[in-house]
Amino acid sequence: MPTVRVRDNENFELSLRRFKRLCEKAGILADLRRHEFYEKPTWKRKRKKAAAVKRYQKKLLREKMAMERDRQPIGTTRRSED
Repeated sequence: MPTVRVRDNENFELSLRRFKRLCEKAGILADLRRHEFYEKPTWKRKRKKAAAVKRYQKKLLREKMAMERDRQPIGTTRRSED
């Protein structure tokens, strides 16, 4: 559980905003929503498989973009100096 110490002369809304940011980074709300209802084992497997496919597609896209970036454009070959 994230904790926030309220500093001297600090506005309550500011410290509440810091606390919410820490909770978001820790993934507390997402975990709470995921455990709000019972999830069947088949749903769990389906969700994990979909996440794995999404990660794989993202990896392929990054590799493709890297290959295109490394490839030289046509017509920009180096000429020998005369």
